[in-house]
Amino acid sequence: MKKLLFISMVTLVMASCNNETQKTVVTPTFSLDSAKMAIAESNKTYGEGFAKADSSLFISKYTKDGCIMPANAPKLCGSQAIGMFFKGAQGMGVQNIRLTTEEVMGGPEVVVETGQYELLGAENKSLDKGKFVVVWKMEDGKWKMHRDIFTTDAAPATQ
Repeated sequence: MKKLLFISMVTLVMASCNNETQKTVVTPTFSLDSAKMAIAESNKTYGEGFAKADSSLFISKYTKDGCIMPANAPKLCGSQAIGMFFKGAQGMGVQNIRLTTEEVMGGPEVVVETGQYELLGAENKSLDKGKFVVVWKMEDGKWKMHRDIFTTDAAPATQ
């Protein structure tokens, strides 16, 4: 009897010492409205990088492996290349960018935005207008531009 009681106690102690506890994984629920608000806020401050001549503000809007794909130019990927794009646009007189979102769609992995852009120079003079498609991706808890492609509405130069 003592032996049976001892075995029962040891079994109980061992069972209570079991380190395998169930862990509940909480995954945040995706909200397209929340993504739209984050994109709208990012777009509001996107052009400020030019207005403030702050390339780091501009670059921070992109994922670490983000790419800009301008018309008639090679694809530019990564922070260094995006920084070079910023300097090139500044050299062309860009002092701000106005973005108008037309559509946002997607899910928890990727969100796609389409819209219109306007590049502004000194005294808010319009330098160029066109359309864009941006693929947004969550990085470090923030929606950031992962792929940014745009093309001008201006007619091609005639030769």
